[in-house]
Formats: sequence, structure tokens, C-alpha cells
Amino acid sequence: MKICALDIASKTGVCIGASGADPRAWTCDLGKPPDDRRFSNVATLAETIIDKHRPDLIVAEAPVGGPKASAYLIGLVACVRGVAWRHGVKCETAHLATVRKHFLGKSLSVKHFPHLKPAAAKKAIKQEVIARCQLLGWKPETDDEADAYAIWDWAQATYAPKYQSMPLGELFR
Repeated sequence: MKICALDIASKTGVCIGASGADPRAWTCDLGKPPDDRRFSNVATLAETIIDKHRPDLIVAEAPVGGPKASAYLIGLVACVRGVAWRHGVKCETAHLATVRKHFLGKSLSVKHFPHLKPAAAKKAIKQEVIARCQLLGWKPETDDEADAYAIWDWAQATYAPKYQSMPLGELFR
């Protein structure tokens, strides 16, 4: 199964690979406002990915925030889902907490770093994701790419369960 994972935001992390193989990742800058331009750019990105890479599944990070989720992020994900549907490609969303629990063994949040200010705690979480990627032999150049790798790994384990990345180790961290 060929999977495309997207960490959708103004700078979108993209990760593509076949189950059981090493994926590759990159970052795509959706540009400056207005948001309509970014919606168009993410739709073009989805079209290009589908045409060039032919994924069987696209998994995008679900917008965070529940009822207070950003309309902008919801719109970006909706654009990708619409393009995928038009091409007959299955598209799912993955909640950040679920992905982190799978990828890091724990759903890290700002609360796990009480000694840090929220911005520094978020950065520390991103560093944990980058470190896990490096442990798997993946080399993300940005934290957006690292998040896309994590989503891809979760999607592989969820939708192609005969494939699983190496165990976390450090069981009692």
C-alpha cells in the first residue's frame, strides 16, 4: 500500500512511501495570505501528489482544537479530501494525540513539560518526534517533515498492519 501523509499547515510536511519501505519527506510552503490562495495551493499539491505518486491512501493530520479549531486548517484539510475523493483515493484524518501515542509511546503535550513555557514545550515535543525519526533512519529537515513521517508511520501500522516500524524501546521512560 502506498501512503501519503500530510502535516497540513502553511508549511505542509509531506511524506510518501510504500508500506514496509523507507518513505521520503519534504516540506511544501503554501505561500502567503490570502487564505484562498493557500486553499488553491494545497489543492494543487494534492493533485500533483496523486498524479505523480499514485497513493492508495492519503492521511492528513486532523485540525486541532475541537470546536475552536482553526477554520483555515479545516479548510486546508477539506481541500485535500475533496481532491482525493475526485480521484478515487481514500483519505483519512489522524488525530495528533493518537499519532504521538503510536510514534512516541506517549501522547506528549505541553502538560508533560511543566518546567517550560508552552512555546518551549511544543518545541521539546517536536524534538522528540525528530529524534524518533532519526532512530528509524529517517532524516527530517524540518519539524513539519518529522510530523509527516510520524503520521505516515501511524497510517502504515493502522491501514497496513503487517508492517510496523521498529519497537520504541525504552519501555519505562
